[in-house]
Amino acid sequence: MSYIEDNQIEKELKGQIPEAPIDDTENKQQEDSQKPQQQESMIGKKINVGANMQRIDKDEINEFSNKNRLSRVGESIAVNSDIREGWMEVDKALLGDRAIFYRPDWEFRIRPATVEAIRHWSTIDDENANSIDRVFNEVMKTCFSIITTNGPIPWYNVNAWDRFFFILLIREYTFSKGETKIEYTEDCINCNNPVTFQLTSGSLLYDMPDDEVMPMFDQSSCNWIIDPNEYGLETDEILKLWLPTLEKDINVKQWAMNRYQENPNRELDPVLIRFLPWFLPKISKDDTIAQRQINEFRRKFESWDIDTFNFYNDVITNIMVTPNTKLIQKCPICGEEVTSPIRFPNGASSLFHVESKFKKFGKK
Repeated sequence: MSYIEDNQIEKELKGQIPEAPIDDTENKQQEDSQKPQQQESMIGKKINVGANMQRIDKDEINEFSNKNRLSRVGESIAVNSDIREGWMEVDKALLGDRAIFYRPDWEFRIRPATVEAIRHWSTIDDENANSIDRVFNEVMKTCFSIITTNGPIPWYNVNAWDRFFFILLIREYTFSKGETKIEYTEDCINCNNPVTFQLTSGSLLYDMPDDEVMPMFDQSSCNWIIDPNEYGLETDEILKLWLPTLEKDINVKQWAMNRYQENPNRELDPVLIRFLPWFLPKISKDDTIAQRQINEFRRKFESWDIDTFNFYNDVITNIMVTPNTKLIQKCPICGEEVTSPIRFPNGASSLFHVESKFKKFGKK
């Protein structure tokens, strides 16, 4: 597929879904309109909270709130080398409120970026979003794992909104002395003092569901269970929604690319694609099965009346965890809150760049 075609698909999907083929050898057994108007019975209102802020009742997720055990990943490990070695368990407290969206018995482990991962990283095209997505997933595949009481499960079961968080966490574990900090400055709008921003896993902010809707999330099943009748939508159906995982996002993107290859003039419905990861518990990597799953959902999707669509769209908007695209820092001089967009001064390809001890070869 050409670069132009690749980016056309990305434009069609409006950057909603990362792309990378899944190597499923570790989990083969798992296969088996117009813009809506806001309703008066709106479910929840979005607010911004930091990654480490507690908003769920402490007795409900007490095991996630022990922030003193590990304030920054790897801090309890004494390391003398430039690059750390070995797997390390991630304290779920680092996820903040987002920890509630994983089953209690899940453990996350990371290891430093391997030679294989860094080799993939060197292939990133900073101008191609698909290239960045592909390599991000390769790093997750080789440096991230999920352990449960029933044994390990594939890396792509992680929620899609947490991928960049874990990428930065892996980066912080890889470079032990902070020698590859991602820093830049913005001038304070109040006193013009330059304020330094550092991009780390702990500096990320997320737009979370608010307290009104959180009781509808069942952590034991990792499902949202919502009664539309409580919000004025008369129906016999209780709404059950699944979380958007990396696996589903990747497989939907692959399905969309297959449809594009079949017919470049085919228009993909971005609204349908937005709904898919929430309404389907699993989306197959097998294109034939995925096509059947998506067609079945499309028939249901197209049968909704305007009130049903508006309500479901409202629900997804308000239960989605949305990564904030800005960092926030207080000015050390006047105390004013300063914001800066998240950016990579030297491109995403510099995230895992390792300075060589060798003299540079050539001048290119």
